Amino acid sequence: MNVALVVLDTLRYDTFEAEFDWLGGRRFSAAYAPSHWTIPVHASLYTGRYASEVGVHGKSRTFDWEGTTLAEALADAGYSTRLFSANGQIYRWDGWTRGFTEALGPASVPPLGQEHGLDWDRLLHRTAGGYRRYLRALWECLAGEYDTVGSLRRGYYLRQKPLWTATADEVRDRIQATSFGDDEFLVVNLMDAHAPYYPPAAYRTVDDPVRVLDTDVFSGAVGDPERIERAYHDAVRYLSDTYRTIHADLVEAFDYVITLSDHGELLGEHGLWNHGYGLFPELTHVPLVVDGEDVPEEVVDRPVSLLDVHRTVAGLTGVDVESRGQHLLDGIEPIDRLTEYHGLLPWHRERFRENGMSGAEYDRLNEPLAGFVAPTGYYGYETHDDGFRSVEAAPEGIDDPEAHLAEAVAEVPLRSIEGEDDTDVPPGVRERLEDLGYA
Repeated sequence: MNVALVVLDTLRYDTFEAEFDWLGGRRFSAAYAPSHWTIPVHASLYTGRYASEVGVHGKSRTFDWEGTTLAEALADAGYSTRLFSANGQIYRWDGWTRGFTEALGPASVPPLGQEHGLDWDRLLHRTAGGYRRYLRALWECLAGEYDTVGSLRRGYYLRQKPLWTATADEVRDRIQATSFGDDEFLVVNLMDAHAPYYPPAAYRTVDDPVRVLDTDVFSGAVGDPERIERAYHDAVRYLSDTYRTIHADLVEAFDYVITLSDHGELLGEHGLWNHGYGLFPELTHVPLVVDGEDVPEEVVDRPVSLLDVHRTVAGLTGVDVESRGQHLLDGIEPIDRLTEYHGLLPWHRERFRENGMSGAEYDRLNEPLAGFVAPTGYYGYETHDDGFRSVEAAPEGIDDPEAHLAEAVAEVPLRSIEGEDDTDVPPGVRERLEDLGYA
């Protein structure tokens, strides 16, 4: 059994509906992410648990959970497990490649027709930018047993790129250059809908990469909203066109292809941008489609969670796992699904200070929040400014949604962790975080 899991990073549900009508399979119209950004959501995808249980999120980015990840369980069962990630967030922090027999980050995904030897993803994240990075690469090539010509050729190629991430075209080329066998599990992350928005020239209506810093939204420093929106939609159109080819290639080699977004994006709603803050439905309501030969073309309106992907992959491959999730192709029980916000990122405090905002404001917005999706589709969530909010009236049987949420949250065992601060971030990673709008 071959199963591919494709994450279309930062793709809003409404934009997905508008641009991905070509994608067939079982489409879930009420799928919710368990959190609002990449790291906690991928922790849930890999473990079938909430990020607070795993202890892996923005406050603790190292994936040091003691349980068995989905990739580890599949590798133990004899599967070839591969990760092709255009997103360094799920590649470079310690522990995120556990269980993958092949793991390629943004710098290694583009196939150049020659083995390069040197791990450019590691070098780019560890070393600050400029010529020092390439002098370091030359030194490592000469001092080690690397393919020096191939390594430096890749370094030159990467230096010409305007952004840190691999493009969907480069991931497509990697997939087409890979010979998949039997019993394959593939995880792909495509970053083209993520800021900075900058698709190929044929799709651009905005000249330069558009970046929106998480922290700027709180100080009123975000300008030209129409330009931001156009750039985002340009990027999504490119992603849709390229993923059509990628998906066609995957269905040739894989029995099932699961397509999802890990979170959405705020485009001015609630006066906010990006996806670094809050549990607003624009962030947590996400696309989710399961495609395969025996999967009917249908729309399922019953609420589901991305936690269910973990159980679904395990069920399709016959691997035994413990999970909060349910099998998306088997039977979906009517249960509540939680969403979690774990606070601001540690390096946001510095940005708040630079933008003239107080430490007290950072502390207020740093308080955790939670939300829940009822079996009826009702979504209620906490906010710092407006208290408990919902998109509709509470369903019958839930007289006090806030108390209902508190009871559900209390049932989730939290893993006590010692948080990582901004001093834990290598210089190259800091550059990348700034480029992506996180710092």
